[in-house]
Amino acid sequence: MSKPMHLCNHPGCMTLIPYDQRYCEKHEYRKPTSYADKEQRHLMNKATYHRRMTSKHEGKYQRFYRSTAWKKLSHHWLMMHPLCVSCEAHGIYRKGDLVDHIVELRDDWSKRLDPDNLEAMCISCHNKKTWQEKHKRAAKHEQK
Repeated sequence: MSKPMHLCNHPGCMTLIPYDQRYCEKHEYRKPTSYADKEQRHLMNKATYHRRMTSKHEGKYQRFYRSTAWKKLSHHWLMMHPLCVSCEAHGIYRKGDLVDHIVELRDDWSKRLDPDNLEAMCISCHNKKTWQEKHKRAAKHEQK
């Protein structure tokens, strides 16, 4: 009888490996080899978190998305509106994974807790929308 198999833990890797391993041979480098490596990774993650939370441009938004008010509102919104609005518009019924602001916070901070500015979206649709808005913003910035 052979060992049970599972996918490699590296994001997107579809290699099947024995159940008692975490990574395939290709991604074995991701596995911390010692306590020092784990400590180094922890310090890097801590520095990244601190930089994002205190950044002049990102900090305000990062703190908002971690606030109790946002967590309660977004959780309630998903309970009341469980389907992705973008998929539903195309006749597909898919569970909404997160709550998105129709008008981005960067464009109108006052609408951050406005229920009329919220919509439930699946991860895929949210990523597409975010990518499009990011590129629109970059194009506007280049025109100036």
